[in-house]
Amino acid sequence: MIYLIRNADRTIKTFMEQGADCVLLPGETLEIAAGTFADYAARLRLSLDGRSGETVQRPAGADVTVQVSCPGQASVALEVNGAAQEVVLENGLGNLVLSGEQPGTFEIRPADRTLYCAAGEGVLTVVIG
Repeated sequence: MIYLIRNADRTIKTFMEQGADCVLLPGETLEIAAGTFADYAARLRLSLDGRSGETVQRPAGADVTVQVSCPGQASVALEVNGAAQEVVLENGLGNLVLSGEQPGTFEIRPADRTLYCAAGEGVLTVVIG
């Protein structure tokens, strides 16, 4: 079983394997979902060279390709620096290409946070420079 904590606006705050001793803040709710922690976490995975859920640095100059895994989906909406971007998937896999021409930071997370959690493997920060 997976325990989901949702914020008052229904976005997923976090998820965990055990939730019996959770202390919720005002407006938060606790839901229980079937499945394993690993399966739930793998519903959306953003990675660069096998790294996800962290900050990855790349030199400026070449474009950077982020691998997107969202099993069972034909596309997924991601938020890149606050702007929604749709990634087309084939067999649940796709790529998000970031311009490496100018130094800068790309913060990538799911656009629909009622469906996917913006934590763990579902987030990635890429620093070009």
